[in-house]
Amino acid sequence: MTQFFGVLRHEFNMAVRRPGMWIAFAVLYAFYFITVLSPSEVGDDLPQNVPQMWQQAGMVMFYANMFMVILGGILAADRVQRDFRLGVRELQQSSPMGQGAYILGKYFGVLAAVISPMLLFVIVQACVSVIRGVPVIYLAIMLVAFLAMGVPAFAFVVAFSLACPLFMPVRVYQVLFVGYWFWGNYLSPDVFPTISDTLLVPSGKYVLHGLLGGFPDSRTNFIDPFVTQTQAFLNLALLAGITILVLTLTILHLRRQARQA
Repeated sequence: MTQFFGVLRHEFNMAVRRPGMWIAFAVLYAFYFITVLSPSEVGDDLPQNVPQMWQQAGMVMFYANMFMVILGGILAADRVQRDFRLGVRELQQSSPMGQGAYILGKYFGVLAAVISPMLLFVIVQACVSVIRGVPVIYLAIMLVAFLAMGVPAFAFVVAFSLACPLFMPVRVYQVLFVGYWFWGNYLSPDVFPTISDTLLVPSGKYVLHGLLGGFPDSRTNFIDPFVTQTQAFLNLALLAGITILVLTLTILHLRRQARQA
């Protein structure tokens, strides 16, 4: 357990101090606040009752996941390969630290680091909405929406971003990942063959439509699909199961490599 927390703390401190991460997320912040979340886009009528606030929070998180998760996945992709490239893995393998503590510590450290900018974005957006006149309870609602939509998406993506570069070059994975994110989450199956209409999507749309009420009424250009609460919970359970499976297979792969070395 000490080794796990040591890896987690080291990985988090190293990742969260990368200036490039904060600069990249800052550019996205500006994009979101100027375009997507401007009053002309979200509507001039501020949510005043609880159902409307849930819808508003879900919509904000749906848009945030669209690009922020991409950036998090790209930034996480080199965290394991970096140890191989710098020769650190040989030193780690000669220590008593197990592969499980190494991968899980790295996973949760990287996850906490790359999700921190989105958490800051959520808090700032909620505070700005409260200043504009939305009831204070919107702060709590926004945090719950973040936990239900943002955390599962990042958790799912970071697991693959640690595992897949073990089998392909980091840059190749990053390109393929960006293509997958839009193909597998946002393309309509009526236009192109995709899995966006299945429970395998981590974009948060099932939670948005099944648990949070869908898009606000002001977004009349969207047609909310029919999603049940059961489907929303199944989507979250499936994402969690796949994440655990990927991490388990990654640990087993590194153990096999260590035995063969």
